[in-house]
Amino acid sequence: MMRLSILLWASVGWSVHCFVPLSRTSCGSVEGLSKASSDEDSSYHELARRSFLATATSVLMFPCSAFGLSKDLKEEYRQGTAVLSEMDSDAPVPREAYRKLDSGVVYADIRQGSGAEVKQGSKVNLQWILRKSNGYFVDSSERNQSVPFIFTVGDGNAIAGVDEGLRGMKEGGVRRLLIPPSLAYVEGLEDGKPGPLPNGYGPRQQMRRVQGVRKDVPGEYLYLEVQATRVR
Repeated sequence: MMRLSILLWASVGWSVHCFVPLSRTSCGSVEGLSKASSDEDSSYHELARRSFLATATSVLMFPCSAFGLSKDLKEEYRQGTAVLSEMDSDAPVPREAYRKLDSGVVYADIRQGSGAEVKQGSKVNLQWILRKSNGYFVDSSERNQSVPFIFTVGDGNAIAGVDEGLRGMKEGGVRRLLIPPSLAYVEGLEDGKPGPLPNGYGPRQQMRRVQGVRKDVPGEYLYLEVQATRVR
C-alpha cells in the first residue's frame, strides 16, 4: 500500500508538472516581464487542478494499467508453483501428462512418490497451493505456517475434487489438480466446511465469487497443487 501511494503521488506530480504552461514556469525568472493577469492565474490553476484530478482518477480506477502490471499470469508461471519450484525443477508438465476423470477432475503427477498409496480410508497430510483458473494465487498451506490439511479419504472432510483427485498418489508425491467448481466449495467456505480452506476474508471471498459467479463458465476450474507428505 505504501509503495502504491508513493507511485500514485509521483505519477500525479509528474503529470501536473508536464501540463504546466512554460510561460508560467519561466515568467518569474526574466526580470522586467509584467505580472500575469488574474484571468491567466485562474486558467493556470484550473489547468493544474484538472491535470491532477484526471491522473489521480486514472491511477485509482485502473492501477494495473497505470503502472504496467498484469493480473493474469503467464502460462510459464501458471505451470510452475513458487512454493514447490525448489523441489521440482521440471515443474512444467506437458499436456499429454494430464488425465481426466469421469467426474471432470483433471490431474497430472509432477513427481511420483515412493511411500504408501492414497486410497479409500487413508489418512493424508496434505501441503497445498490454491490458484484460480487464470493462475492468480489465492492461498497456500505454506502461507499458513505450513500447517498441513489432514483428512481421511472418503470421510467428507475434503472437497470432492480433492478426495477423488488424490487417489492413487503415493506418499511424497506431488500432483496438480484442476477441479471444476461443482466439485469444489459447494458447501461453503466457513470454518468446518470441506477443505483445504483458504484462510482469511479476502482469499475466501475470491473463492465465493468463483463458486457463485463463474461456476457455469465452460472450462472454469480451481487450480490446486498438492503434496502428500504423509499417508497412513
